[in-house]
Amino acid sequence: MDGKLQIKQKINSAISSGDLRELEKVASDISETQTRKEKKLLYEQMNTALINAAFDEDHPELLSQLVEPTKDDIFDLAARAASIYSEKKDEAWFSAIFTLVDKLDRKSHQSDILARISCDLVKAGVNTGDIHYIEKGGETFDRISIRKYRSAILSEIIPLFICYGQKHQNIEIMQYALQMLPEIGDISRQSQLHVDVARAIAGAGIESGKIDLVISGLASATEITQKIRRTGSIADIVDAAWRSSLKKDISDIEHILDSLPDIPEERLTEVLAILTEQLLDRQRDRKQIYSRLLRIDDERPWAGQTLVFELLKKAERSGERWFLEKAFEFNARGAGESQLPIEEIVLSGIAVVEKSGNPTILLDITLLIDEFCDAAKSAQLYRQITDALSRMGDFYHAIEVMKKASSSAQRINAQFFDTSARLIKEGLRRDEIGLIHENILGALDIEIIDSLVHQAVTDFCKEYDFDEIVRHIPAIKDLTSSHRAQDALLIECNTILIERGFISQNDASALVDLVSPIRDLELREQAISTIAIEMARIGVARKDRDLLRHATGLTCEIVDQRTRAEAMGGIVDQAAILAVEDGDLDLLYGMRVLSTSLLERDYCLFAMGKVIHGLIMYGIEQLSLQALDEAGQILSQIADPSLQRQLADPLIEGYVRVGSLQMADQLSRGKVQIFGDMMKPFEIALDLLKTGTSREEISIKIASYVDIMLEYTQVYASPIFAAPMALFTLEIDGEYERTAMIQRILTFFTAYTKEFDSADPYEVTAYLLEGIEKGVAAQPVLRLMYRLFEQTSDVYARYTGMYRIVSAHSALGNEKEAEAIIRRLHETIGDLSEPSVRVIMLSDLAGLMAGIDHDAARDYLAEAQKMLADVGHEREAFVRKNLIYAARNLSAVNQQEKDVEWAMEQVGRIEDPIEYVDALAAVFDMVGEPAQRKEILSSMCHTVVNISSPYIRLSMLFDVAKFAETYGEEEEIDELLEGMEKTAGHIQIPFITAMTQQRMASMLFSFYRASGRITARERAADIISIIEDDRIRYNLTVQLEQNMPRTWKNTVYARILDCRDKIRNNNYTTKDMVTLDRAIHAAPDRAKRATYYTELYLIARGAGRHEVADRMLFCALEEARIIRPLSRRAFVLGDMACRIYAERYDDRSREILDLAVSEALNIRDSAIRDEVYDELDMSMRIIQEHWL
Repeated sequence: MDGKLQIKQKINSAISSGDLRELEKVASDISETQTRKEKKLLYEQMNTALINAAFDEDHPELLSQLVEPTKDDIFDLAARAASIYSEKKDEAWFSAIFTLVDKLDRKSHQSDILARISCDLVKAGVNTGDIHYIEKGGETFDRISIRKYRSAILSEIIPLFICYGQKHQNIEIMQYALQMLPEIGDISRQSQLHVDVARAIAGAGIESGKIDLVISGLASATEITQKIRRTGSIADIVDAAWRSSLKKDISDIEHILDSLPDIPEERLTEVLAILTEQLLDRQRDRKQIYSRLLRIDDERPWAGQTLVFELLKKAERSGERWFLEKAFEFNARGAGESQLPIEEIVLSGIAVVEKSGNPTILLDITLLIDEFCDAAKSAQLYRQITDALSRMGDFYHAIEVMKKASSSAQRINAQFFDTSARLIKEGLRRDEIGLIHENILGALDIEIIDSLVHQAVTDFCKEYDFDEIVRHIPAIKDLTSSHRAQDALLIECNTILIERGFISQNDASALVDLVSPIRDLELREQAISTIAIEMARIGVARKDRDLLRHATGLTCEIVDQRTRAEAMGGIVDQAAILAVEDGDLDLLYGMRVLSTSLLERDYCLFAMGKVIHGLIMYGIEQLSLQALDEAGQILSQIADPSLQRQLADPLIEGYVRVGSLQMADQLSRGKVQIFGDMMKPFEIALDLLKTGTSREEISIKIASYVDIMLEYTQVYASPIFAAPMALFTLEIDGEYERTAMIQRILTFFTAYTKEFDSADPYEVTAYLLEGIEKGVAAQPVLRLMYRLFEQTSDVYARYTGMYRIVSAHSALGNEKEAEAIIRRLHETIGDLSEPSVRVIMLSDLAGLMAGIDHDAARDYLAEAQKMLADVGHEREAFVRKNLIYAARNLSAVNQQEKDVEWAMEQVGRIEDPIEYVDALAAVFDMVGEPAQRKEILSSMCHTVVNISSPYIRLSMLFDVAKFAETYGEEEEIDELLEGMEKTAGHIQIPFITAMTQQRMASMLFSFYRASGRITARERAADIISIIEDDRIRYNLTVQLEQNMPRTWKNTVYARILDCRDKIRNNNYTTKDMVTLDRAIHAAPDRAKRATYYTELYLIARGAGRHEVADRMLFCALEEARIIRPLSRRAFVLGDMACRIYAERYDDRSREILDLAVSEALNIRDSAIRDEVYDELDMSMRIIQEHWL
């Protein structure tokens, strides 16, 4: 540690003294340090101290003592030294740069840093305007040893030299830049910089008015390696000089050329060409131009050809004949020395002719072409002259020259072909077909002729207006006659004109004339067919029936029956569109008549098929069954089985679509019901399907037609679509396939079928149809339901469904239909294996037959009674009850003395109290005497109160109460009230309890009104007062005109009622809802809070305030979710579900009931869990049966 401190002190002492020898001694001491790491650390400390001292105390010589500096350090230090030198011009710092650079071992690193410093110094010179820095930059550049770095940095330095030279008018530095250019390795970059330097030198001369500098710039420009940049630079310099005060000097071409003695002739020729070009463009005095050009030509024999070329180019640019003539003159002066520039002469001659409008010069030039050019070149130049003459509109001279081109052409290129095609089109326009053959086509090969004729004729048909084409149709026919595929070419022309809309603007007879030369009769008549069909299309588009008739008449020009049939078919297709648009079915009838008269019987089928398609399209668009029926009639007259099958499918689809559209139309008007003849289109379609389709294919076709009906179901999701779909599906033979299709159909009506208990798809479909408004009033639907029930697998469900159909027929007065179904069912009852089911079915049949054939009904009942002995004990009560129901129906039609006695005997044998009460209720309807009714009612009341299950007992009590309310006396009423009160004590769902108490109060008030007993009214009022449900209690109090207690206004429900009108009228405020929410939260019981929020939900939803309703229901659920235990939470949720279901909001009630069931699932005690399940189930049933 002490040694390190001593060395640091030595370093600082040596630096302070500035003694370089002492610094060297310190460095030597450090080198003797044993460890490498320590040595490196000491060197770094020494270097840092030296650098700080050098730059902070202005001692650049200290930098020479740096030991083992890194490359990056050298780069940084050298740049800092250069920067200080740029500020102070202290040579010591300049020397320090090289001292530092020499410490780098690699030449590439030295060159790299020197290149950067060189450029920085030159920049400093440009920025300050001090040439000294530029010189130092040059000195630094000279020290760069590697060519790559010299070349790269010159690309940056030379533009700086140019900038300095232009700014300070320093030509020497630009000359110095020129000397450095060869060091740049990239030729492209070198040439660009050479251009910049040359322009700068010349620019300095133009700015100062010194022509010598301009000439110096030109001389420099001639040395540029790349020709394009060289000539461009020369042209830029000359152009700038002409636009300056030196234009007189630059126009002295002789002097400028004399001032460039050491330039090679090739480069000098480039200068002369550019100088001459500018002279010709800018000098207005042609005498001066001529005299100057003469002197140049006389003094410099090598310049003649250049002068000729420039005169020709000027003639081409200007179109002036003088320059062309002088070019010929100067060319003649040196004729023995050079070849005639015939191509340039042609181009200039074209320009002159186009400006003057006189083709003579070009015609004279053609003589030169004949003399001086070979065949290939001649053909090319003749073509150019032909193009020019053609553009001028000189068709006849053009075609004359083109004749020479055709005769001398060895190879036909694209330009020659295009020129020939243009001339041929012009010949068509002038009706000069003979000249075309003579001058163009005559010397060409047949393949070329065909291509040219095809191109010219089709282009003519595409480009010229229709009137022009019509005038020259004879010429077109004449020209196409030389084409080997004349027929195909004329058909193509016909197609082109039709696609352009010829028929919509002109008489179609011109097209018929155009295609008349077609040799192949079949092709010609096909072309006429195309014309006729297009006429029909346009006639339909314009609703021009005359044009449609003319199209039909044109088909008479077609001899071939097949082609005529195809034409008629196309016309019929178009006529069908017009018929649909105008709602004119007679138009299609007319087309049918015309087709029959114009076509032979064998070929009429095709047209008839088109007529059928048209009628189908009309039927679908206009919902016209008449059109479809007409199509069916025509179809039946077609003898060809294949065509019949082909046309039957679209016709069947037409009926399906029309039927579906008719239903959709009814639904769009809000009529969701079965309507008259709704099934007719589908029944016709099904008959057609079964008639013309094999059984193997029927299922596939039915699937496609069901898909069509499902398309409309996507828009109108109504169950009425299920009727036709079921009608078709029932025709599928395969049981599994048929059932799968029925199930697929039902998936689209889940919203209507989710309440059905059955899993049988046929039964569900039948009940779906039954639920449609007026469904059971429509015979087709009833027949369809019967067929569906026939497929039902469950026997009891099948017979039950059949009985519903019988009842519907009886209600409609269709007794024969009902009787037939009953007798068919009776015949099949023997197939049932279960005796109890047979007895029940027979008793039901007896009840149904009672109003149709009374004797037969009693026979059925007697038959059922005989089977009782075979019924097991467990089913006996239910079976006897059904027999009593049948006897009641028979008695209602024709009562016999023994009926009641027999019924009571059966009741006496029923042990099950539930079946017993139901049976007594049926006997009650059969009895007319008051004493008997009282006795029966007393038995019902006594029995019902003793039923063990509270919910079953409660439901039965509600049923018996209906009889007691009308026929009962105080004794029966008291017994029922006692039973209801006792039962209500077992009910866990408050709404059902309140509903029971409401029923009790209603019974007492009915008894009070019947008997006048005050005690009954008082007892009813007492019951009302103890009802815990606020809504039911309030409603009963209002209905029975009772007074509300004084404390009522302070209750939560009173505040809910106060807010009800505001919610209904949308006048409630946030403050109102906050106040109400606080009042509800003041209630200590969460179940009560849930009830209040549910009541608010019902009020808001009834008023259509769904956002408020959803918020209130959310609050109710939040209150219910916290209630414990789980059984009470389930009962509270069940109570909410009952309240909402009672208002017929099935969707929400089902969701909340699901929540209640989910909570019950978490109850561990199975007995309690089952009790909760039973109560939730029975409560919803009681709402459904006794509230709704």
